[in-house]
Amino acid sequence: MFIKASEAVVTRGSTLILPTVSIGNVPQLGMDLLINTLQLSRIGIIDDSALLPVSGIAAFDHITSRPVPLEVYQSTDAKWTLIQQRSPPLPKRHRLFAKSMLEFIKAGEFDRVVLLTSSDAALRTDALIDGPQIRSISVNCDDRVLIDKLQALSLTDFGHRQGMAIDDNMDSKESLLAGILKQLHAAGIARPLLDMCQGAGIPVLALVSLVNEGDNISDAITIANAANAALGIATNIDQWHPPQSWQWLMPDNVPSELF
Repeated sequence: MFIKASEAVVTRGSTLILPTVSIGNVPQLGMDLLINTLQLSRIGIIDDSALLPVSGIAAFDHITSRPVPLEVYQSTDAKWTLIQQRSPPLPKRHRLFAKSMLEFIKAGEFDRVVLLTSSDAALRTDALIDGPQIRSISVNCDDRVLIDKLQALSLTDFGHRQGMAIDDNMDSKESLLAGILKQLHAAGIARPLLDMCQGAGIPVLALVSLVNEGDNISDAITIANAANAALGIATNIDQWHPPQSWQWLMPDNVPSELF
């Protein structure tokens, strides 16, 4: 359930960007950079029983409210709506949570939907080893301007990279997507959500970062750069500003109080 901060909140016509909780937490870290650098306002939260409850100290430099599992942020012009997810779905609740997000997407009447996710690089196919380690998956997307932009940025489509072609037969499209989704590993709800969006006829662009678990700060910067370049979120950004919560990502001196 979407709980708005005020009745004035509007999402219709906005571009929605949402992350998965996936390997390396790369999508979440990328969202941290976007939200903190752009100084987005928190316009509400999504209360979902499928998520592990979590809270903590303020995560962003410009927002003092405590973080919760699923938060919704927006730019002042309402052009960009971003979700930050703080905790994963509970065991056996992934499809249930994906269905909840599908309903949120439908109700929001967004102009575009972009999913940031990550996949285990150790399990990628040989065809995915060479070239850019951020790839794109387009579902029901007929935005030629965006598709051309992705190609110009070398954000190669998974299907095209595998030498597959999409024809006008819907069954072939569905089979192609199923084959692509099988290549996603440790990608959170990316598989079920993209599959559900395909069935619901909702256009979605997914940016997939192929990573290994570890210090994934550089991967987060890369996926934030890719999203910004593909969508034109902010053309005047010369560097990203990590939020204050990042001081605990790879700390040199871990407080003894944590143990």
